[in-house]
Amino acid sequence: MTEPSVSTHRGWQIVHLTSDELSVDVVPGKGGDVTSVRWRPLDVEVMWRTRWGLRPLGEHVTAGSSEALLMHAYPGGWQTVFPNAGTPSQEHGVEWGMHGEAWLASYDWTATGPSAVELRTDLVRSPFNLVKRISVDGPSVTVEETVRNDGAEPVEVMWSQHPAFGAPLVGPQTRIETAAKTIWLDAATPAAWPGDGFDRVPAPGSGVSRLAFLDGFAEGRAGIVNDELGLRADLTWDTALMPHAWYWMEAGGR
Repeated sequence: MTEPSVSTHRGWQIVHLTSDELSVDVVPGKGGDVTSVRWRPLDVEVMWRTRWGLRPLGEHVTAGSSEALLMHAYPGGWQTVFPNAGTPSQEHGVEWGMHGEAWLASYDWTATGPSAVELRTDLVRSPFNLVKRISVDGPSVTVEETVRNDGAEPVEVMWSQHPAFGAPLVGPQTRIETAAKTIWLDAATPAAWPGDGFDRVPAPGSGVSRLAFLDGFAEGRAGIVNDELGLRADLTWDTALMPHAWYWMEAGGR
């Protein structure tokens, strides 16, 4: 079986999954992150990347909240949020940090095809084993996850995906499409929403920050469309498992 190619960046092992249309980078040692999704016909990176990128493996980390530590290790891209989403919480006698332990965990991995990998990890702050399968086929990258509770009692969790998209896909000419029937605006930022509706994206550096919660999906689908670039990214998912979506847009407002 032909296996994906592997390289090293700042001490991290990077697994490269490719098709004729896509080039996808996965970092097993850092959350199983998808740090890059590049559309090869136009040589365009569609994911957003932080300006500090993937920090060197073993870098000293200063003290801080779980949000600060998470952001320190955040290269951008696409993460798994589990077993907690959003702000930290105290659960079963231990703190679950912002966006959960799976975001920072190290995964063992094996190739399951020339453009597919399976990653596995056991979480420490909760009794879960997590299996993450990432594959590339033509113009699609697919993430499938399975979680097993190895503990002696049921544990309630929050579980989500956290893909972040950026320029040049996201810009003033970009529009957002969604199959959601209901949009709940965040009470703290209602003034950030223009009168021309949900689907328009503000210009970079415009000082806008938006947060909304999407509900009532006819199907699990959302699209980020840039007609000027001739490119769109579509997200599809199983609403029986994930019935809601968060929409977060930053253009220099936070």
